[in-house]
Amino acid sequence: MLKNLFKPRPGARIGDELYALAVNQARNVGFYTRLGVADRIDARFELYTLHVLLLVLRLRDENTPQGQDTAQALFDVYVSALDHALREEGVGDVAVGKKMRKLGEALYGRMAAYEKPLRDASMPRLRLNTRPIWRVTP
Repeated sequence: MLKNLFKPRPGARIGDELYALAVNQARNVGFYTRLGVADRIDARFELYTLHVLLLVLRLRDENTPQGQDTAQALFDVYVSALDHALREEGVGDVAVGKKMRKLGEALYGRMAAYEKPLRDASMPRLRLNTRPIWRVTP
């Protein structure tokens, strides 16, 4: 019984691997140089969220238990990484909960705002939703 309790779940490990791939892609220098994404924490949050969401949607669309489990594992790793980032920035244990609540609301809000345009293949609407992260020239 205890063997199963401490046995690593395969979905959790693949969640770590997929998250690392999403972060690596979101850190692509082309976003910041050619596309003009501002090098700020809020802009990185937007890019990470978008890349994780693309993977989560793709996995959910498989309509298999493995796809669903992997999508959930990826999402869990992302939320855990946000928590870890706050703690690395020196946010105390008491404040982490409050900040994670705000980040969670922002995360769900972004995902809800991005999903419909992505599924409708209407990128202009998606671009309007992400406008604050792009440098806009008057």
